[in-house]
Amino acid sequence: MAIDAVRRFTELRRQHPELSETQLLNSNNPRGFTGSADVVVAGAGILGLCYAIHLKNISPDLKIDIFEKSLTPIQKIGESTLSPFATFTTGDVLPYDYLLRIFALKDGLHFYSVDQEGRDVTAQDIGGLDIAFQLDRRMSELFMTMWAQSLGINVYHGVAVDFEVPAGGSITTDLKLDELSISKPDIPVRPFSAPKVLLKDSSNTIGTSIDARLVCDASGFSRRLTGKFAPREKFESSWNADAYYTYFREKDTSKIEDRLLCWDYPATKHLCFPEGWGWFIGLISWERAPLANLMDLCAQIITSAAAGVPADKIPCTRALSKTFDCPFEFISSIGWAVRNDFQLPSDLSAYGTGEGEQKFNFFKKRYPTIDKLLTESYELLPNYYGKTTYFVKKGLAYRSPVVAGEGWLAIGNSAGFTNPLISPGINAGVAGSWSAANLTAQVLAAPAQEAKAAMLSAAKEHQKFMYDFALPRLFNMNRLWHNAFRDHRLFESIPKTLWAASFEEVDDHYFGVQRQQLYAQADANWMLGSGLDAFQDLCAEVLPILDGPNGGAPPSEEDIAKVLAITGRVVEERTGRWPQNSWGNWLRQYDNKLQKIPGKRTRNTGFLVEATRCFSCRYFVHNRSTMCPICGEKDSWSKSMAMRA
Repeated sequence: MAIDAVRRFTELRRQHPELSETQLLNSNNPRGFTGSADVVVAGAGILGLCYAIHLKNISPDLKIDIFEKSLTPIQKIGESTLSPFATFTTGDVLPYDYLLRIFALKDGLHFYSVDQEGRDVTAQDIGGLDIAFQLDRRMSELFMTMWAQSLGINVYHGVAVDFEVPAGGSITTDLKLDELSISKPDIPVRPFSAPKVLLKDSSNTIGTSIDARLVCDASGFSRRLTGKFAPREKFESSWNADAYYTYFREKDTSKIEDRLLCWDYPATKHLCFPEGWGWFIGLISWERAPLANLMDLCAQIITSAAAGVPADKIPCTRALSKTFDCPFEFISSIGWAVRNDFQLPSDLSAYGTGEGEQKFNFFKKRYPTIDKLLTESYELLPNYYGKTTYFVKKGLAYRSPVVAGEGWLAIGNSAGFTNPLISPGINAGVAGSWSAANLTAQVLAAPAQEAKAAMLSAAKEHQKFMYDFALPRLFNMNRLWHNAFRDHRLFESIPKTLWAASFEEVDDHYFGVQRQQLYAQADANWMLGSGLDAFQDLCAEVLPILDGPNGGAPPSEEDIAKVLAITGRVVEERTGRWPQNSWGNWLRQYDNKLQKIPGKRTRNTGFLVEATRCFSCRYFVHNRSTMCPICGEKDSWSKSMAMRA
């Protein structure tokens, strides 16, 4: 398909080679810097951008400025998404078939429990419910930045943000409405105050501060505002998790063992073992593409969509890549998230140099199934992202004691983080972004005499949602999952019980009114199932039996028997209460009553989503598509399925 390409940014770079990449990015901002905004967002990561985009969609007259310390969007951990994020982007950005030109297709989650002898593999999966994405974070944050700019939001890269708060930590909480100078028309009414925002611009092209009516702290692990009030708070648990990860390329999938059920499928794969678990996430990487070229590619999709061009008329990935000189390739993010109460050997020098390489290779070698998989079917990509091959993240789980106050709200990792299992960073984090944006809109729309009360009410509501509800419930979910990996019998029983406790009516969740409304309050409260009281009731029964400073050691036979009795009862109760749930459509090995069927290896035909390899390019295509998003082959799904038959 011919592309009427506009190369605005590559041409700008050609005419002005002195421009830095940061200046090139910031040149796309729709407004000049004025030193004031209705809302200032600290951090242009995925969740800060989601917050600003949703806020602009529901309150288009607000002036929103985002400031990001990174010079350009960069790759980072947190690449997997589930239906909550895809639902959000469908409503607030673009439908999935546009985005599958630049992001990798994902359908569901696969889990495999492996043992230290390499004898047994127990497989679990869920999928067929909704289309999601695997994100190259550089590309995703670039595209979301440019989408925000197209809405009228300024996004400044290369600008570090700090805040000033009054001594004692409160933000003018003693301000009285009758103290305001509201009798003078030239003095604006400020019924509540926001923190003072300080800016450090690497290019020295904007001011050193900005006035804001309200501030959103989306500064991530640096916690630029929440850190002013209290240090990170550990959850009430005897252990935390550390992560060690790197990047590979698939080299020979024909050697992958059959017992790794449906490995050749675009799900996020989890290899689970007593000390933790590993992730395998397939990405479309744009790392080798120049920034100016990528900006032109993103602009092509954005302007085409704005002009009403349907998704199936947007050029395929290969055509976009060729037109804009943006090379892409398929790679895999692979890493381990392991308990920090497991005692590693004191000498790991045999496993490489540096902590990341040593601990990654220790767990790889410890489990023969993992070692064989990586050795035979994957190729390490040294220094793929800069000068580092292996990456380390320590103490993943925490929460900030204060996540809201007068004139500010915190979202994402600034508010807290649990564990990357089932991708809570983006997927549950979007709930905080969405709800914080709604609260912001309500506060800023309130009459002046009611604004302070609205702000304090919003801060209280956000504090309760993030600190008391979302983060502890997500942490319980991860504790339960980790303990399921300690014995194959627990791994057989706990996941299916989690599915039963995570949904009420599955069909209503994915087909009903909630889907017609796109992202809704029910999505925010669901929290990947952990928001349901039934889920937390299960945690309250099982965790006192299993959890503790055990380092992943096997539970006692007595404790296993107790947990199996609980999970059996819960599955029976939940399937009896919602008999219409067609679990066999979503789980390859189970029937509609969550009973495992020997020899069953495929979903029943009632699934919503299914993927297969495109017969032409050999990438994945889903059953809702009219063409392969990668190579552009028409009717690729039906043709590929016919060839398989």
